[in-house]
Amino acid sequence: MVDALPFRGLRFDPRVTGDWGASLGPPYDVTTAAQQEALRSSSPYQITWVEAPGEGGAVAAAETLQAWRDSGALKRDAEPSYHLARHHFQHGGQTHSRTTLFAALRLAPWGESHPGGGCTKPHEWTMPGPKRERTALRARTRADISPLMVFAPDASRALAAALARLESASPAAQGTDAAGESHELVVVDGERDVHTIRDALARETLYIADGHHRYESALAHRDERARRAGITWSGDEPENYVLVGIVRAEDPGLIVGATHRLLQRPPPADAVARLQAAFDVQVVGPGGDVAALVSRMESVPAGTVAIGVHGLTGNDLLLVATDETRRALPAEVPESWGGLGPAVLQFGVLAPVFGVDEEALRAGEAVSYAHDAATAYASVESGAVESGEGSVAFLLQSPTLAQIFHAADAGDRMPQKSTYFVPKLPTGVVVYAFDAGDDESF
Repeated sequence: MVDALPFRGLRFDPRVTGDWGASLGPPYDVTTAAQQEALRSSSPYQITWVEAPGEGGAVAAAETLQAWRDSGALKRDAEPSYHLARHHFQHGGQTHSRTTLFAALRLAPWGESHPGGGCTKPHEWTMPGPKRERTALRARTRADISPLMVFAPDASRALAAALARLESASPAAQGTDAAGESHELVVVDGERDVHTIRDALARETLYIADGHHRYESALAHRDERARRAGITWSGDEPENYVLVGIVRAEDPGLIVGATHRLLQRPPPADAVARLQAAFDVQVVGPGGDVAALVSRMESVPAGTVAIGVHGLTGNDLLLVATDETRRALPAEVPESWGGLGPAVLQFGVLAPVFGVDEEALRAGEAVSYAHDAATAYASVESGAVESGEGSVAFLLQSPTLAQIFHAADAGDRMPQKSTYFVPKLPTGVVVYAFDAGDDESF
């Protein structure tokens, strides 16, 4: 069975910190250094002090976390609890709400079945740099600060029924974050509700939506701590679990976005001709209208891979994959990747035309990323390669949940940064600390 347990979480106490929402923040990987500094400056109790501590690193993060606990800014739940969060946000000109259940998920190597048949599956590759940073933070703070985001198919709708019982529950905390998005938190500690939720999750297969680096870091930290201490885990110690936020796959607020690519080197002179040999290349122009390019991407038939290109010529280009494109992909590319924009871009465009191979991508070289098409588009400026910006923007379609399930169930990982869930789970809703003082129970 998948063990997704209630736990005695650490939560900000508004009586000490002020507005609870003001303490919440984005995860480390979607903010710049300047944005992190602004968040830290906004409040002495802003979670970014621990999630992205700046020059002080993991040592400073651990000191801050302990100081918050000592002062009562962070208080521990009296009983093992699930934490039900509702996040209200704007996207595409509309208001959306997403419900997330926070729990402590038992760690297991990817794809390993648990007793009862459940398991946790990844869907994309990771890079080594972020894993080292997250491992160091987890080891020093002895806590999970930022949750993984996972989704549950909930085919039986048992989880939906369990959560429906809590719709009228009064929030223990609520507030507005720095981005103007509102949040509510319900602490679920009633014996009946806890057992109902745990039973509903028991036979689920959980899919990692966001946080692959943090999951692998948690595994590495657990194993390294056991090695250094010369111990054998029973499997029930707090380090054998990781903080997750579980979202039902049918939640209307579960929005999958794309991660666009920015080329960080000058393109070859014959790039357009080489693309025309491999794709149906359509001119969208003249360049300068990101909305027009995105509209053309969305107008292609369902199941067709389309890639928008800005900055390669005076006009924007739309690369539409054909049967010839797919046949040109290397034989080792998994079948489940055939309809994925990031895979077609990597093996049909970046590698053969621009010389960006997988090794360069894993090392974080040659390509940077943007989660918003307009941001990627605007980053392409004359002479921008020398200033560290992108010379060419490649806009991708958003993948579907069906594609994610297909890749994960086939045991195939999507290319790194294939997905972007809008928005990411906030950090600071609840902290999962491994030490429990004199009480080592969850």
